[in-house]
Amino acid sequence: MRLRSILPSFLSGAALVLLLACGGAASAPGPQSAPTSAGLIYQDPKGSGWLLQKNAASSDTHLILDVVGPAGAKGRGIGFNLQSDGTIAFAKLSAAGYVRDTGVFKLQSTFTNYPIEPMLLAGGVKKNGTLLTVGIFQKDRYWPAQAVDQPVCQIAIDFDATKTAALPPGTVIPLAITKAKAIPDYIGDMPADPTSATADWNSVVAQYSTSLIPVQISVGTLTTK
Repeated sequence: MRLRSILPSFLSGAALVLLLACGGAASAPGPQSAPTSAGLIYQDPKGSGWLLQKNAASSDTHLILDVVGPAGAKGRGIGFNLQSDGTIAFAKLSAAGYVRDTGVFKLQSTFTNYPIEPMLLAGGVKKNGTLLTVGIFQKDRYWPAQAVDQPVCQIAIDFDATKTAALPPGTVIPLAITKAKAIPDYIGDMPADPTSATADWNSVVAQYSTSLIPVQISVGTLTTK
């Protein structure tokens, strides 16, 4: 009887020793690497004014954003500063740099006998690449105002393989327009013949100091994918 009572205890102890010897005990999991992002997601803003909207030609790593004006509005140009936190890269789109002309504004002179002036289409980055500044304007006032309820120019944002990739998926990347100005439809009454010695420029001169007016451009939500 004593042997029978000792045998189960012995076998249980032996099994436990064997289990531990074979590494059967649970071990703590090793450190896991933080999830990284692989692309960008841009959600268009809502509103009825100037908007920065995603173009259909965009990809997960290269966003093309259209600058679109209010419905039914006309204008002669727009310029703005777009601030980021530095975790994305503003990309060049054309020979003009960081802005692409979509053909809405008339950048050349209406007078063929006038020397062709440099286009007022420019874009660049400042503050170590965190601030994008662009502008597109009709320099010749004899061109009529153009409909701006369509893409008037484009900018681009690239996924940065180092900085953006280090962010977890779903991270909101801040973007903000810090300043924006546009030339509106009415800029004064132009004289019929600008070359005439009696041409009356008073109306134009009166409007000159207020030609550039502040506007608001709504920016969408940018997150990592």
